Amino acid sequence: MAIKEQVINAYKRQVKLSSTLAKVGYDSAIGKLLRLRVYYLDAFVMLQKLKSFLDTAKANIGDKFFAVDQAIIHTSHAEVKQLMEVEPQLRGNDLGIIRILAPSYLLDNPLSLGMNGMEHTGARAVFLQALPKPSENIEYLGNLVDECLTEAANKGELHIGKDLPRMMLKILHQIVFQISLSEPEITASNNFIQRLPLATLPNFVTKYLLRILTGSVIKHRRNLTERYKTSPKWSSYLETGAKYQLNEHQISNTLFDMIHIAGTAGTSALLGSVIGVLCLDEELRNKVISEVNGIWNGQETLNENALENSIIINKTILETARLYPAVRFVSQLSQEEGEIDFGEVKCPFQKGTRLLGSILSANRDPNRYENPDSFDIERDFSDILSWNGYGHERACPGRSLAIGLINIFCLYLFNKYKWDSFTEVRWELERVTAVTPNDLVLQGFARK
Repeated sequence: MAIKEQVINAYKRQVKLSSTLAKVGYDSAIGKLLRLRVYYLDAFVMLQKLKSFLDTAKANIGDKFFAVDQAIIHTSHAEVKQLMEVEPQLRGNDLGIIRILAPSYLLDNPLSLGMNGMEHTGARAVFLQALPKPSENIEYLGNLVDECLTEAANKGELHIGKDLPRMMLKILHQIVFQISLSEPEITASNNFIQRLPLATLPNFVTKYLLRILTGSVIKHRRNLTERYKTSPKWSSYLETGAKYQLNEHQISNTLFDMIHIAGTAGTSALLGSVIGVLCLDEELRNKVISEVNGIWNGQETLNENALENSIIINKTILETARLYPAVRFVSQLSQEEGEIDFGEVKCPFQKGTRLLGSILSANRDPNRYENPDSFDIERDFSDILSWNGYGHERACPGRSLAIGLINIFCLYLFNKYKWDSFTEVRWELERVTAVTPNDLVLQGFARK
């Protein structure tokens, strides 16, 4: 079936469902069942044809439309930005279009994205305490990055999809807890991330029917969160969390999710995309190399001004984040019922309806960016929507560290290391889970 036909059929199902939900109740047993049915029907298409689904819906329906579990997806830059800046926000336990329906996979602890009120404020306070300012810790962070790249050089290649997440897991556990993960622990943590989509299935399916896939990684999460409590930093996190009535279980599991989901899955994906961009664009790569050499200037270690002076690198990171956002959706819940217009059709929506912002679509909005599908580091990034925007309660607390770490990787990659060739660089924007050129390999990778 052609994508246009799939999208139109999905739209018709959603419009019909909106009227039914108004009668039977959004959160009634039958309402939840009806929403679950359309969720899986839409998600099945979107998981494989994400960008086509969004582009087709926008072209044929408008900047807003129903999809997945009767959520209202916003696609324009202005609307997504406005959605991000709503305060206070009410959120559910979701990752964009992905609904977490199996709490057992998370040890019955909600994602920080799904926390609200004091619980969310407390989680952010712990995050901000745990995440260092990169410019003030550049030598320490540089040593961690260099250690990881040396291991890749020892085997002669750097594999984007396989190596970068493992490096990020190792680095972030050192930063946040001052603990070293064994290779089996890194593998188990990486498996936990890879199998996260299983948490979108009903809890009994994930917990029991798929236990062969989930049992080992859930056990790993339980063991690792207990190990966190042996960290020399644990008492300080516990003290901060206690101010917001967070207990040990909440603090350890929330930090686990910060490291594994936002920190590793998000940051390693963006780092891989930056490397991919610089492999493809020789002119930009030469500019970056020139800047990198000037910043090192014969020094053995980076000084505290290195990140501030990485002007071209920073612009490259921001433009890559715009064009290839590691996080593709932002989500919250409507706090009152209302009505939405789809052309001449008026559809009711209920309190608690998910309001989704498509960052992927908004970052390519021609009303905001000229030639939006082209890579251009001289754009105005003042209101870039990646990292959930700026200056509000839901803005990403790890933005500074993420950009700083990617910057440091670039500084080391292009000054201390070399490679002979690289494989095909390709982004798969149609798949929700493919946010970086995972198959890219830097071959003949070695220290200079």
